[in-house]
Amino acid sequence: MISLFPAQYISVAPRYYDQHQVFEDKPGAGWMLYLPRVITAQQLPEAQALIPTPAAGKKQKGTIIISTLDEIFSLDNARHIERANQIELRLVDQDLIDTYADMHQSAD
Repeated sequence: MISLFPAQYISVAPRYYDQHQVFEDKPGAGWMLYLPRVITAQQLPEAQALIPTPAAGKKQKGTIIISTLDEIFSLDNARHIERANQIELRLVDQDLIDTYADMHQSAD
């Protein structure tokens, strides 16, 4: 999908997760977040999994960040929200995520 439809980000989260995310001007981590950059476990140790895209054997162009691996992400689970928020904070701290405005400008 990502190779067919290039994206600045793709977020997978329950409805209303945006009310729990840390930053209003950036995508939230939620359950999964795709960013078009290489991200390592050293840069983002809070993630339960980091999946390089595209698949093995091709040059990596992005990373799928998974906040919760062992169960379905739920807004009723405070640990899920806390982990997603920690990922968001680390992404900003490491300068790995842009604001929506910056994404819009770079897409033009």
